[in-house]
Amino acid sequence: MLRAKRDTLGGAPSKAIPSLGEIEGRIMILELLAQTALTRLIRLHSSEEKSELIRAIRHAIDRKCHDAKLCGSDRESAEQYAEELLACAQEQAIDISATRESA
Repeated sequence: MLRAKRDTLGGAPSKAIPSLGEIEGRIMILELLAQTALTRLIRLHSSEEKSELIRAIRHAIDRKCHDAKLCGSDRESAEQYAEELLACAQEQAIDISATRESA
């Protein structure tokens, strides 16, 4: 994060701009949290609720991309990434449910 008082804070001086590795680490954590939360959320709902939930998430993604005024290719890329994340969460939810039923 950018900090105006970076040199006056205790400890080692911080950089004004985070490194690429720091950004990648934060994105990785956000992906992990999103996927875990989505997997649990999808697993806990009935099939009708799942489709409604996914539809609401897709609508929110579309709205956020529009509000951020992303250009066409950036919006498509973000939406495609979100679809991949949703598909992965759905697969994990199915795998977890199947594992629990067989145990």
